[in-house]
Amino acid sequence: MEATFADLSMSPPLCGNAEVRTDGGGFGGDHVHLGAGGSATLDFEVEAGETFIEATLKVTALVSKLGGSPGFAPMDIEVNGDALVESLMLPGGGDLPQTMVFAVPGELLREGTNTVTVRSSSKAATMLWLYRITLDSVYERDRSERAMGAKAAERAVFAFRTERRAVGADWTDAGRLRLYVERGEGSLPAQVSWRGVDGAEGAASLQSAMTDFLGHHRGADGTMAEFRGRLDGRWTFPEGTVDAPLHHFRTEEGWGGGWHTSGDLRILVDHGGAAMERVTWRDQRTNGGSICLQSDGSGFVGFYQRVNEGPIGYRGTAVRVEAEGPAGQSELQEELERTARQLKLVADVAVDKLTDWLRTR
Repeated sequence: MEATFADLSMSPPLCGNAEVRTDGGGFGGDHVHLGAGGSATLDFEVEAGETFIEATLKVTALVSKLGGSPGFAPMDIEVNGDALVESLMLPGGGDLPQTMVFAVPGELLREGTNTVTVRSSSKAATMLWLYRITLDSVYERDRSERAMGAKAAERAVFAFRTERRAVGADWTDAGRLRLYVERGEGSLPAQVSWRGVDGAEGAASLQSAMTDFLGHHRGADGTMAEFRGRLDGRWTFPEGTVDAPLHHFRTEEGWGGGWHTSGDLRILVDHGGAAMERVTWRDQRTNGGSICLQSDGSGFVGFYQRVNEGPIGYRGTAVRVEAEGPAGQSELQEELERTARQLKLVADVAVDKLTDWLRTR
C-alpha cells in the first residue's frame, strides 16, 4: 500500500493515496471540526494481491472545551463499516491535539477502495477537531508521516503578517516576514531566529501546520517586544521569492577530520529588507543549523546537527545571492558560463597552434 495520509490542517486537505469526505463538519483554520454525529471519511486504495497481517492507524484530534471545562465528544472509528473504536474519550482536556494509535486487523482491509471513518458521537456536547489521519502496514512504521511531511515541504515558501507588542503597549503592525529554509531534506522549519546587519533580531516558533507563529523581537533601536505572525501566503519555490534577498549556497559538512560535499542550501529571511548576518533554525524533524553570513553574502560558516547525532561543521559558497528567477535559471546561467569558458580555452589553444604553424612556414 502506498503512503496513506490526510493532513486536515489545511484546505483543501493535503492527501496521499486518499480522498476525504466530510459530513456535518467544516474547515476551522487548522483542523476539520465535526459536530454531533458529524464524520470524516478517508477513501484509500489497496493494490491487488496485497495482504496485511496488521496495519497501524494514527488519528490526531482534540475535543474542544466546554467553557473552562473539558469538552464532551466521544469518537467512533470504522474501517470498511466495521467498528474499530467506539465511544472513545480523548485525553488532553481540550488544550492540545492528541495523537492516538490503533491496530487495524489485516482482515478488515481488502483489495481496491477502502474507507476509514472517524465520527463524533451523536451525544457530543462540543466539537471534535481532526488534524491528521495516517495508515501504514505494521512493518512500515511512520512511512506515511514522513511522506506527508515531505509533500508539505514542497510548498515551503511562506509569508506572514506580523505584529509587535512592547511591554505595556498594544499590538502594532510589524510588516511582512518572508521565510524559506531548504537544504533538500523535505522538512519544514519549526523554529527560526535571525539577526540583521541593522542590529534588529527576531525569533519565531512556528505552529506545525505553519499557519502562525509566536516569538520575540528586538528592534534596531533596542526596543524589545512580543512578536507574532499569521500566514499570509504559501508557495512552491521559486514562487514567492521574486525580488527577495534569497541566498543560494553550495555547501560542505565537516566531520572525520575533513570537509565533504553536501546538498545546496537556499535560505530566505526577509523582515523589513535588511540583509541578514546570522540565521539559526530547527526543522520539524528536530534537525537544526546555525550560520553566520559574510558581509557581502558570498559565503557562510556555521554548524549543523541531525537528530540524535552530534554537531558537525557547515560552510557554504554563494551560487547566487539575489532573487532567483524561474526554477533552474541560475543553474542554466552557470552552465552557459562554464561552456563559454571552455570554448574560449579551446579557441585560445587553436590560435596558439595556428600561430606556431605560421611561424614555421
